[in-house]
Amino acid sequence: MPTSPPSNTQAAALLTRLDQLPLTKEHRRVRRLGGLGYLFDTFDGTLMGYAMAAVIALWAIEESTAGWLLSAIFFGYLIGSLASGVLADRFGRRRLMMAALLIFTVFSVLMATSQSPTELFIWRMLSGIGLGAESVLVVPYLSELVPARYRASFLGRTVAFFGYGGVLAGIVALLVIGPNAHTWWGWRIAGVIAVVPIVLLLIMRRSLPESPRFLISQGRMTEAEQIVERFERSAGVDSAQAAAQATAQAEAQALPDASPVAASRLSLGAQLRAVFAPGLRRRTLVIWLLWFSLTGVNYGFASWMVNMLIIAKGFTVSNSFLFAFTASGAQIPGYLLAAWLVNKFEKKWVIASFAAAAALSAIGVAMAEDVVVLLIASALLAAFINGSAAAYYGYTAELYPTAIRTTGVGFASAAGRVGAILAPITIGYVFAAAGFATVFLGLTALLLFAVTITVIFGERTNGLSLENIESLAQTEGTAV
Repeated sequence: MPTSPPSNTQAAALLTRLDQLPLTKEHRRVRRLGGLGYLFDTFDGTLMGYAMAAVIALWAIEESTAGWLLSAIFFGYLIGSLASGVLADRFGRRRLMMAALLIFTVFSVLMATSQSPTELFIWRMLSGIGLGAESVLVVPYLSELVPARYRASFLGRTVAFFGYGGVLAGIVALLVIGPNAHTWWGWRIAGVIAVVPIVLLLIMRRSLPESPRFLISQGRMTEAEQIVERFERSAGVDSAQAAAQATAQAEAQALPDASPVAASRLSLGAQLRAVFAPGLRRRTLVIWLLWFSLTGVNYGFASWMVNMLIIAKGFTVSNSFLFAFTASGAQIPGYLLAAWLVNKFEKKWVIASFAAAAALSAIGVAMAEDVVVLLIASALLAAFINGSAAAYYGYTAELYPTAIRTTGVGFASAAGRVGAILAPITIGYVFAAAGFATVFLGLTALLLFAVTITVIFGERTNGLSLENIESLAQTEGTAV
């Protein structure tokens, strides 16, 4: 039950203790459990992308219709992104993360029973609600736990789990779907395989702590302190001594407000309007455009690559799987490079640089006439477009105050899901009308747009505590 908000000194002292911790085994454990959610998110999305290629060929679905089927999961992502962000700011990060996995599990099992494109679309969309919710919640949750000086690389390495999921999906696709692409059961088995690790993760996550920052915003100070003490024990820190030192520091300094009004005490309308409050309005618009562009390119490329290789380049299903798997392996060094860079450079410059490199790679894919050149350009595109996510996921979570952090990230993710819905559909029509090269030149234009808005309007956040970033937004809002 929420209680009265703690004093600014109480809240600031507790958050000082959290931010002064070293990285502990407990931090790494929660990162692993959060990262596994991303791994299985991409594992399912990529594996089912391979599966959809087999289904499209097996059921002889036309390109324009196939674009809708490939976009089914993104309709679910859109709903999950919007709902989970709002609900997690009202009811807690941990509770919604558990619910998201449960939703995905139920509808993914049903998806494997589909007998028609319409039925497959419905179950795939509903399972996407769970995945969309999961992808929104992990980074905001972790950003509220990890000390500010480690936050950039910590979150970047968490997002890198997306890349491991893509590689794992490629292996399963080659072993399960490829040899059975012309059977009625090959893609269904793959769907069931995608569910099993999620069930295990659901069990493992039962021990996750709630976010102390969320608890403080709800006035649940005792619970928040117990969680901070749990991390301090993991670090070998004396909690009584840390509390005394942090309280003295908080009393001696003019600290930013660390006890915002809890989202559960805002009306739903006020909670939704808050992302456009003075000081946040520009941040929100920039982030929405960034997510729309980069997520649209990423999922448009991933959803259609196998099918375009089959149709435009004459690849077999199995050969196209092998090609796409080889290219997707480049995601991992892309993620890890970005995770390393974000601790050394401002995130906005990492995002812009990776988007620019992805644009050049997309031009290479469009112009490639040799298979080797096509493979290299595709691998670079996968590396840079996915690597950018290691920066912009954490960047987005930093830009919003605790009371509306997951709401802000949820809305940004929803903007990305709109791009992910429109991109496969648009590519289906453009590919049918104008061909392979035109598709990738269009993706290049979208990437260059992302570069432009990031360079001109992006905020600086590196090395600042979440409360200091929030204080800057309040200052900007006052000046408006």
